[in-house]
Amino acid sequence: MKNRTTSIDDHLLASPSQCEERIRVFQRKLYIRAKQDKSFKAFSLYGKLCEDITLIEAYRRVKSNYSKGVGVDGQSFEDIEKQGLKPFLEAIQQDLVQGIYKSKAVKQVLIPKEKKGDFRKLGIPTIRDRVVQMAVKLLIEPLWESEFCKTSYGFRPKRGAKQAIKQVKQNIYDGHQFVYDADLSKYFDTIPHNKLFVLLKKRLVDKGILSLIHQWLTAPVRLPNGKLLASTAGSPQGGVISPLLSNIYLHAFDEIVNDPKGKFARANIRMVRYADDFLLMGKWYFSKDILHYIDRIMDNMGLTLNKEKTKLLHSCRSSLFFLGFEFRNIKSKFGWNTKNYTNVRPSMKSRSKLFTQLRELLSKRRHWRIEWIVWKVNELLIGWLNYFSISKVTHIWETIKIIKKHLDYKLFKWMKSKGRKAHRKLRQRPYANLVHFYGLLDIEKYARLKTHAKAQ
Repeated sequence: MKNRTTSIDDHLLASPSQCEERIRVFQRKLYIRAKQDKSFKAFSLYGKLCEDITLIEAYRRVKSNYSKGVGVDGQSFEDIEKQGLKPFLEAIQQDLVQGIYKSKAVKQVLIPKEKKGDFRKLGIPTIRDRVVQMAVKLLIEPLWESEFCKTSYGFRPKRGAKQAIKQVKQNIYDGHQFVYDADLSKYFDTIPHNKLFVLLKKRLVDKGILSLIHQWLTAPVRLPNGKLLASTAGSPQGGVISPLLSNIYLHAFDEIVNDPKGKFARANIRMVRYADDFLLMGKWYFSKDILHYIDRIMDNMGLTLNKEKTKLLHSCRSSLFFLGFEFRNIKSKFGWNTKNYTNVRPSMKSRSKLFTQLRELLSKRRHWRIEWIVWKVNELLIGWLNYFSISKVTHIWETIKIIKKHLDYKLFKWMKSKGRKAHRKLRQRPYANLVHFYGLLDIEKYARLKTHAKAQ
């Protein structure tokens, strides 16, 4: 295979939908095989990795779904397509076939957290490495999707934060109101490589694929000051394959919690996990034995719980914050109904983030025309509403009224800063006028239409 000549098929390059369909067929077959045989191990995926359809589909997904940031080589998608996509993919294919592919260093970007002086480390691989990572992810993901637990929602096909929020609310209604709200400290930076590979080899024995994963995990990190730092643990948060690897590692914990004969089952504890954020929800107080048991599991896995952020609470006595939502227990507004119910709404922190984005957008673009501002504000509002509007679960109408008042004030200040006579009439009711005359999103109408569509 190492002497084989390669060439990307022009027909496949021109018809990405054909590649997508063939990849899905392959994934479905692999998923069914792994689901039916719990001892099944994949040992011959490397040849599939080198095929045209895999690399073409991988490039398409990386470009459409992931960050456009450049890696250490400074190469962007525009540069690649200007020089020719076919030569770019053929070079990758040739290196893989000949067994000479080598990953490059990961560019580290520091994202400030709310706590001053604290940063989230984001690792950005080169586009070349991202394409190969996506190709490997497409091939190996069905192996673990066949055994992942239903309590895991993050970074999985057809699952996400909305399903997790629905399950948390259902658990509360079922009486699981004692909550262990866990926070893992620097999870993506501390995953032990040796223990991760033990789990990988339970389903994957293809040495070529395992070698590629080892390269990505051990690739040096280029710090913002230009120095290279060796990688001895963790999986770069920002890599295409990192979310899957993180789920594979925490799946071991999922299995312990969901074991029908285990300690958690005997204590009637349910779990909801989204990536490295998870809730353990029980009907009674968490005993010291259970709490020590959780600590022992984390120690054995080489992970650390952030004691400052990890807490125990009762959902009827204090608010629960999870994935940007607030769960609170409130009394019914109807006099004949004396029961309390669980109200789910966007958290204050999520609302503040939206206000910060709106402020930055309007303060830095005072010279823009109204049409451009409306387009950018609509883009921001639609993304926010798409996430927080969950049919029959969230109550966002009070939050929407607050957003409308805030947006009205910010648009008034923006128009006033431009100082044009043409804007004087618009400034009287800026939000309503821009909705009526310039197509600004009516957020209340949009939320109602979206909720109604989901309810059907």
